[in-house]
Formats: sequence, structure tokens, C-alpha cells
Amino acid sequence: MNQSFKNLLPTPALRKFAKMGVLTAGFCGLMVPALPVLADVSVNIQLDPAPPPPRHEVMVERERPGPDYVWIGGYWDGAPGHYVWAAGHWDRPPHGHGHWVAPAWVKDSNGHYHQVRGEWRD
Repeated sequence: MNQSFKNLLPTPALRKFAKMGVLTAGFCGLMVPALPVLADVSVNIQLDPAPPPPRHEVMVERERPGPDYVWIGGYWDGAPGHYVWAAGHWDRPPHGHGHWVAPAWVKDSNGHYHQVRGEWRD
């Protein structure tokens, strides 16, 4: 801080604040420049928490209800931050043919997770 500017501040406390860059408003119409407080700051904000990793499930073949049943693996259902495990189970294709496409969680460009539901496809 230059000497002529220093003499314009009446108390040592005001001179100390001016050196620290705290005074940004005018004192008797005089503007005191402030030092930048934040320079290069990067903040990583995750809007929705990701689903937990899948649980390990054991498919027991001998428990298959019939030869046309297919194992549907467990998955995390619910909403971001409120996931609930849906356990795997045996199911039958609705038309006697087709294959199961498992559900999945997809993160969009805004950081939000959306669930793509599982479905039977021909």
C-alpha cells in the first residue's frame, strides 16, 4: 500500500484491514482495493449418489421351477439415494421365447441417475 494512501486511513486497525484486502466499500468516499479471495477453485458436486455395486447372488439350478424358466438377476431398484435390493428370481418368458434385458442405472450429462427398467424382448 503506498504511503499517501496509508495516511488517509485514520486508525491502525483500518490500515491493517486495507492491507488484508478486507475493505472493499468506501471509507469517506475512498475505495480500497481488495485482494482476490478465491483464485482457482474447482468444486466436484455429485447430484445423485450412484447405486451400490451389485450384490453377489447364487443361482441354484436345481431350484429351477421348470425347463422354460430363466434366472432374472437381482438389481438395485428405487430412487437415487434410496436404493432397495430386488433379489433375483426365476421367471418364465411371457411368450415362451424371448430374452431378459436386465435393468440398469444410467447417469445423464447433468449428473442425475435414471433407471432403465428390465424387460422381456423377442
